Amino acid sequence: MNLNSLATLLRMAQYIHGCMYCAVLNQQLRSPLHVASEKSTARKKVIMTTIEQLAGITAQHNEIVKRIINGSLDPSAVKRALQNIVEGKLPTPTWNPPTWWRAPEQQLARARQLWPNTALPEPPAEFTPQTKSEVLLLHVPGSFNSLWSKVVAPEGYAKCRLEEVKASKRNLRLAPNKVEYTQPVWLAFDPEHGSSAYPSFFWGQADIAASEVLSALIQFPDWSLTWHSHTGSPASAPNLSGYQLKDDDGWTSVPCLLRWGGHELRLGARQAIYGYNLQASPSVREC
Repeated sequence: MNLNSLATLLRMAQYIHGCMYCAVLNQQLRSPLHVASEKSTARKKVIMTTIEQLAGITAQHNEIVKRIINGSLDPSAVKRALQNIVEGKLPTPTWNPPTWWRAPEQQLARARQLWPNTALPEPPAEFTPQTKSEVLLLHVPGSFNSLWSKVVAPEGYAKCRLEEVKASKRNLRLAPNKVEYTQPVWLAFDPEHGSSAYPSFFWGQADIAASEVLSALIQFPDWSLTWHSHTGSPASAPNLSGYQLKDDDGWTSVPCLLRWGGHELRLGARQAIYGYNLQASPSVREC
C-alpha cells in the first residue's frame, strides 16, 4: 500500500472521529437555557452520541488503522466503507418479525370484528423498528376491563384473572406521566423492553406501555406461547408497568401476565420494586 492511500484513509478516519468528538463536546457544553428549551419541546430529539459510544468508535478506528498497516485489511474496501459513512449511506437493517406477529391487514380485520363502528387509521407506509424486538401494533383504546374481556387465550389454555387485580379507581391507576391514547393508533410496540428490570424503574416514563399490552395480546394471541419457552429463544412475559396497582403497602405493585403451568393465561400482580428474569416492561411509540 502506498503512502498516499494510507494518508487518505487516515484523513477520512480522522474526519469522522473529529465529527463524533465535536458532537459529544457540544452535548456536554450546552447551556442550561438550551437544555431547558429542549425539555420544553413536545417530542425530544434523541442524542445519538455518548462518551461511551465515542470511546468505542475511537477503538475501532485505531484497530482499522492497525490492520491496514499490517496488510490484513484491503485499503480500497476500507476507503469505500468510510466514504459511505461520510455520505450517510448506511446499510438498512433487515426486519424479521416474530412468528406470532400479524400483518397490518390481519390486525385491521381483527379490529373491525371487535370494534365494527370505530374508524380505524391506515397503517404507516413504512415501519422501521428501532430495536430488534419492536413490532407494529394497532392499538384501539378501551378500559382495562373491556380490553381484557377481548383477549382470547391460545388453544388449550384457560384465561384466568386473579382477585388481586381489581380494575377500579381505588385499586388501579396510571403510572406518573403515562397518558392513555384516546383514538385508535398504530404504534411501535417493544415487548422485550426492560426485560428483567424492576417495573418501578420505568414509572415516570411516558413511553411505558399500559393498556397497549392488552391490545398486543388481543392482536397477537400466539405471543403468550413464547413466554418462558423452553424451545428456541425464550421471550419475556410482560408487566403492565404503565399502571400502578394498590396493595397492602400502597401503590407498589403492577399487573402482569404469565403463562402459568402450561395451561393457563394468567393476569396477576407482582411487586414493582423487584426485577424478574424474562419479565419485561414493554414500551410504545407512535409511528
